[in-house]
Amino acid sequence: MITHTMTSGLILGGLLVACDLLSSTLFSTNAFMLLLLSLAAFIIPIYCIFHFTKKFDKEILNGGISYGKALSYGFYMFFFASMIIAFFSFIYLQYINPANLDQRINMAMNAIGMLNMPEETVKKYEALLIESGPLTATSVAIGSLWEFTFRGVIISLFTSIFFRQKKREENINY
Repeated sequence: MITHTMTSGLILGGLLVACDLLSSTLFSTNAFMLLLLSLAAFIIPIYCIFHFTKKFDKEILNGGISYGKALSYGFYMFFFASMIIAFFSFIYLQYINPANLDQRINMAMNAIGMLNMPEETVKKYEALLIESGPLTATSVAIGSLWEFTFRGVIISLFTSIFFRQKKREENINY
């Protein structure tokens, strides 16, 4: 299972890194393309988990996958994909575009300001953001590792339902 999930995680991670690169470089000013890439980044993981879990079930387990196996397959696939994404994030933010760290903080402050909250609340959130310390490439990479792995577990909890096997009548004892 580990070898299969490493391969599928590499593919998923590569596709999501490609979406991120396209959205942050080529199409950063085109709102329509950013919307399409965001939609793709939402659909790709769901498609991949269905496709690769089904492929694993057919090739390795001969159609006998259980809910637990499908769940663990999804977890490992997303974990390996998140390792690819975290590695890319670190390299990108540390060496290629370190100015992006400041842009992320400014975007977070702008997002807080656009929520139409009372001024006191906005100031508290901004103070909390500043108090949390400087954003580093390492913290972003570790955050993306946790975030995408957790997202994978949540998605796997739901998608694994479609792969569970029905109880066979001959195994039911009355």
